[in-house]
Amino acid sequence: MKNPIRALGRRLAGRRAEPGFPLLVFREFENSLNLIEDYDHIAGNFLGRVKEVCRVPRLLLLIHDPDAGRFAPSASSGLTDDEQRAIFLPRSSRLVKWLKVNETFLEIRRQQGVLEYLTRKETETLAALGIEFCFPLMSMNRLIGILLVGARDDGLPLTKDDVAFISSLLPQAGIALENALLFKEQRERFRRMSRADRLATIGELAAGAAHEIRNPLTAIKSSLQYLQSKHEDETSQKLLAAAIEETGRIDEIVSALLSFSRPTEIKRERHDLREVLEESLDLVAFQARKNKVAVHRRFPDAALMIQGDKSQLKQLFLNVFLNAIQAMAEGGELAVEARQKDGQKAAVTVADTGEGIPEENMDRIFDPFFTTKKSGTGLGLSIGYNIVKSHRGDIEVRSRPGQGTTILITLPQY
Repeated sequence: MKNPIRALGRRLAGRRAEPGFPLLVFREFENSLNLIEDYDHIAGNFLGRVKEVCRVPRLLLLIHDPDAGRFAPSASSGLTDDEQRAIFLPRSSRLVKWLKVNETFLEIRRQQGVLEYLTRKETETLAALGIEFCFPLMSMNRLIGILLVGARDDGLPLTKDDVAFISSLLPQAGIALENALLFKEQRERFRRMSRADRLATIGELAAGAAHEIRNPLTAIKSSLQYLQSKHEDETSQKLLAAAIEETGRIDEIVSALLSFSRPTEIKRERHDLREVLEESLDLVAFQARKNKVAVHRRFPDAALMIQGDKSQLKQLFLNVFLNAIQAMAEGGELAVEARQKDGQKAAVTVADTGEGIPEENMDRIFDPFFTTKKSGTGLGLSIGYNIVKSHRGDIEVRSRPGQGTTILITLPQY
């Protein structure tokens, strides 16, 4: 299957000197949108056209993430991963509010009055990234994204023609990106439904298998302990002790399998989610230091009350945190954020800068015994999934190889 973006690039190659080049690019971009449904391709196509016509090496597209409640980097050109991770804009940020109300671009050099309205952190971030223009990306009168544009490759600011060209692309890009996001969301919903059905079937099989294993395992362990009491030579004692230890390990796996298939009854009590997260992070602090992982916490000042089983929730977050830390064997950053979502839910975002998860493994990460680690049972996320569901919550994983993994957990507030 041909890649429409590459085909577009070949058609435009060497045609910059033509008088109608920007109009040609606009028409080619408009036509290409009918051939692309993948969000990443549309975003890359959009930035590529802006870079090609306006000769701007540094571009960053921020897209509104309703689950995280902020505008986060989605596609970029000329920026490092560290620079992208340094910026995110909450829906309540002043830059977002200004763009949403005015529905026009912000020119950093000339609109000093607006800069004075922005927070110090926002202005420092824009300056550090070399941003000179901020364009709102609108769809159906809603701000769905923000395009941050740096200086041209000759060091000069954008011309009026450059600004007019970018502005002409924005309406089409906004509609196309939102449609692609909706399509992506529908695919994710279907994936979740399929996963839930699959895990329910696996749970039933796991429960039966666990019971069938546990009965003979008890007999094996008792026989080994009896033999151990009858043999006094050192070699026999070591072999029998090792065998008994392995039966204990099998019993732990069986117990975990039963926990996955039939979670224990929830002890519903009111807890401050911040405390649950703090205590869980304290338990992995040593492992984080050992792996040279810097932990960043973003919690609200006010209590974030939920109703649930504290021990189960701690087990959930411990598994998630340890998985993230183990994915950063060479060091990295772990960001844990808690916030209120839609006034009725508590949302926890756990983002790491690890190796990421290949696309072919995304559908299997919650399956029991699936793991890419050299050690481990592969039951941690499976049990965590059931804990979230038993608390009437939801868990979602987003990842790209080489760009880290983000896990979003939502729990209802009572």
